[in-house]
Amino acid sequence: MHLTPTESRLLRMLLRSPERLVAGEALLREVWGDEHRKDSHYLRVHMATLRQKLEADPAHPQHLITEPGLGYRFRR
Repeated sequence: MHLTPTESRLLRMLLRSPERLVAGEALLREVWGDEHRKDSHYLRVHMATLRQKLEADPAHPQHLITEPGLGYRFRR
């Protein structure tokens, strides 16, 4: 499976802290830089793409979980 560099960075960040919430702003700062810390649409688009690639049923994700208004977590 091919992941883009951006998808790889996002997934790597989530995998570093499995089961723990990673704030959306932290993901944005780490992957896109501090100037994009409020651009949450970047995350929504890339997380949707990751779910398409990694989840058995992207509409009902089991691993890439959104915590609305807070961030994301990787569930084992």
